Amino acid sequence: MDNRLASISCTTLLNGTPMPMALLSGTGEVVACNPAWEQRVGPPGRVLERVHEDDRGELTARMTAARAAAGSVSATARLVDARGETTPLRWTLWRADDTALWAAVKPDREAWETQARVLVDVFQTMDAVIWACDRAGTLQVSDGNGLVNLGLKPGQLVGKTMLELYGEGAQVHELCKRALAGETVRMDTVADGVHWIVHYAPRRGEDGEIDGVQTFGINLADHVNLAAQAELLRACISSMPIIIWAFDKDGVCVVAQGGALAQVGAMERNGLGKHMIELCGDTDDVREAFQRALSGEVAHAEQKRQDGVWRTRFVPQKDVLGEIIGVGAISEDITQQRRVEQQLREQLRLTRDQQESIARLSSPIIEVWQDVLIVPLIGAVDADRAAMVMESLLAAVVERQAAFAILDLTGIDSVDTTTAQHLIKITNGLTLLGCRAVVTGIRPPVAQTMVGLGFDLSQVCTLRSLKEALRWCMREARRG
Repeated sequence: MDNRLASISCTTLLNGTPMPMALLSGTGEVVACNPAWEQRVGPPGRVLERVHEDDRGELTARMTAARAAAGSVSATARLVDARGETTPLRWTLWRADDTALWAAVKPDREAWETQARVLVDVFQTMDAVIWACDRAGTLQVSDGNGLVNLGLKPGQLVGKTMLELYGEGAQVHELCKRALAGETVRMDTVADGVHWIVHYAPRRGEDGEIDGVQTFGINLADHVNLAAQAELLRACISSMPIIIWAFDKDGVCVVAQGGALAQVGAMERNGLGKHMIELCGDTDDVREAFQRALSGEVAHAEQKRQDGVWRTRFVPQKDVLGEIIGVGAISEDITQQRRVEQQLREQLRLTRDQQESIARLSSPIIEVWQDVLIVPLIGAVDADRAAMVMESLLAAVVERQAAFAILDLTGIDSVDTTTAQHLIKITNGLTLLGCRAVVTGIRPPVAQTMVGLGFDLSQVCTLRSLKEALRWCMREARRG
C-alpha cells in the first residue's frame, strides 16, 4: 500500500482535484499547479508577489509553520489581480517534503459575507437602485429602495429582457454594449421627474471574463434641490449690501460672497486667498473678534474703511464632530445707519432742550415783592419737571435771599399721588433753606384728592388766592 501511494505522481494528484492546488518550493515558487490554480491564482511564479503587501508577512509566517507542522496550517491572505482588485482567499498549507509545501486556496466566504452584509445594510438605507443582466440582456438582479420612485418592487423585473423594458433604439442598449466591451460609463438621466446618476460597469465571472453588465444608480433629487437652493441664496446675497466671508483657522479667506464686495475693493475671486486683516480691517478690535470666534464665541467689531463705517460679526465654524475648523463672518456698511443714529441723537437733544425751555416758561420764578418769590405751576408736574422747579427755585432763593416762596396751583386741575409727593418735596426743600413756603390756588377737586390720599399739609401755609398770600407775606415780614 505504501509503495502504491508513493507511486502516485504529482501530476495525477493535481489533476485529480477540482480545488485550486499547487506545489510550492522552499522559496515560495510554484513548481507545479492544476488548471484551477492558474484560473484562480495565475500561472506559475512566486506566490507572494501576487499577495497583497499587507498580508505577505502573515502568509510567510504560516508557510514556515506548515513546514514544521504534522498537519495542515490555515491562513487568510488577499490576492491582487492584474487590475489591482483584491480577492480574499483562504489558504491551506501542508508539508510535502523537507522544504516543499502543498497549497490549496478557496474564496474566504466569511470575509465575502461580512463585506456583503455591510454593503447590503448601506444599500438598504440609500435611495438607490442596482440591477444586473447577462450578455443576452436578461435581468438577473433588480433591487434597491430607489425602485419606489419608479413604482416598482425589488425583484419585480427579474427575468425580463432589456429589449422588453426599453424597446429598440433606447440609449441603455448602447451603454450596455460599451460595458460589455469592458468600459465603465457614468450617465446622468431624468426618469419620471427624478434625477439619477447611473454607473454602468462590466461584470466578470470567476474566470475573469465579462459575462454581463451591472449598474448602480442613485437618486440625486435632494442634491439637485440643495444646489438650487444654494444658487438662490447666492443670488440673494449677491444683491444685498453685505459680504459673507469664511476664513480658515489661519485667517485665509476661502469664501467671499455679497453685493458689497466692490465697496471694500475685493470682488469674489479677488477676495479668495487673502488674509482676514486685509479684507475686514487691520485693527485690534478685528483681531480680537477673530480670535474670540476661534475660541468658540460670537464677536463683533467695527472699523472705518474708505470714509465709511463697517461692522463685522464673527462666528465659529465647526465640523460634524464639533471641532472649530474656521470662522464665518458677515460684514455690512453701517455708515448711513450711524448718520441716522447721530441725527436722531441730535433731534432728541433738541427736543429735550425745547421741553426744558417750555417747562421753564410754564413755571417761571417771579420776584413780586422784596424777599417774595412766586412760582405759578400749570399742567402736570412729573418727576423731571418737579426736579427742575426745585432746582431753579432753591437756586433763586439762595441767590435773592428770599424769605417767602409762593407756589400757585391755580393752573393745576388734578393731582395724583406722584404730583402731591413732588409738591411736598419742594416745600421741604424750601424749609431747609430757611424760606417759608406758601401754597395757593388749590381747587376743590385737588383738595379732595389730597385729603383722600392722606397727605398732611399742616406744616405748610395754604391760602385761597395769590392776593391773600402776598398780604400774609407782608405781615409776616413786618413782624419779623
